[in-house]
Amino acid sequence: MLESFNKLPYLRLVDKQKLTEVSAIYFAVARDQVLYIGQAVNLRTRWLNHHRLPQLEAINRRCEVKLFWLNCLPIQLNELERQYIQYYCPTLNQSKVPQKKLLPSFQMLTLSLRKLNERVLVFGVCPASQKLPLKTIVIGYLANYTETRLATTLVRKSLQAVNRKPNSLFRWIEYDRLKNGARWLTRCNGIETRLIPWFEERIMHNPSMYRVMEEKRFGVWTSIPLNDYEAMRQDVKAMSFTERLELARNSGIGRQLFPLECGSQLRVVSGVELLCLTSEQLEILLDKKPYIQEQHPGICAIDEDPVPKLLF
Repeated sequence: MLESFNKLPYLRLVDKQKLTEVSAIYFAVARDQVLYIGQAVNLRTRWLNHHRLPQLEAINRRCEVKLFWLNCLPIQLNELERQYIQYYCPTLNQSKVPQKKLLPSFQMLTLSLRKLNERVLVFGVCPASQKLPLKTIVIGYLANYTETRLATTLVRKSLQAVNRKPNSLFRWIEYDRLKNGARWLTRCNGIETRLIPWFEERIMHNPSMYRVMEEKRFGVWTSIPLNDYEAMRQDVKAMSFTERLELARNSGIGRQLFPLECGSQLRVVSGVELLCLTSEQLEILLDKKPYIQEQHPGICAIDEDPVPKLLF
């Protein structure tokens, strides 16, 4: 298991001249977030004229940067550096040198969630554990069994578009492909985000909202003229997600079709407002589906943004 950086020796960036002459993996850290990871045969010499020094000094003027290091043999450097970069997905390892404007790595996660926010529901967040070495956000993309293949295709296209963004090591990894679904994960700023299929419920997309609109306009048992039905479809298509949500919550058939979405609450995750399960919803769900707790030990509802944001 990889060593956590906060258990390692460190010096402030301004004291870099005091670094020892050892072979090591080093971590540049600010506010407990890993900014950059590299390797050095001689740690002290490496930091005499480091190519990232101007960027880190600019950050250090606003929040203190510390240099942690892990002693290791020179033969171990390449593999350990690769593993730690993949593990922490640091901000500066995802940018070219020089970078005119430093963009925190969480912005790629934010972009992903903005693309997905009308198709997903946040189940909760898990603390780091033996099974989940990083703090983990669990997000479900919604589609019942008849729609899972289409939902998975749409999610996959959205994530592939994010992965194709230039100048970034940020990646969504498809770690499990089911018969009709798939699971993805990504890591950034010491947080893991998992995206899993949820087969129990449809999402409030246009076709699934027609029955809700029918109930509101015409009543459940009314025969609908073709012209009126087409007008209703156009009205649904023009509605925003929040308008569809409000309509569903005020409808008996809406609450029946979309129970989790109608009972959930908007919370901020990586700067994006997403529907999140309440503590009560999650407790009921874990009683009905104990495998969720087994796969994601310690999962709890989200009250505040679990993704740290560096203010520099």
